Amino acid sequence: MLETVLNGIFGFIIDYFISLFWWFLFFPVVWLVSLPFISIIAIFRREAYGCAVGNMLYSVHSTWRDWGIGFAP
Repeated sequence: MLETVLNGIFGFIIDYFISLFWWFLFFPVVWLVSLPFISIIAIFRREAYGCAVGNMLYSVHSTWRDWGIGFAP
């Protein structure tokens, strides 16, 4: 029984640190790497470049905000 409790507690702590690493360390790196691709895709959109980039960045940010990640404007 003690083994099950300790396994649950340590499993939760390990899952917490993995998710902390994922959302706060790895996701910003992915975000920065994806920015050039978003900019390139925006060049070929029919709307103005600035609007296209803004709309794509807002769609990603709004998804994160809906998931409870990041800061809401």
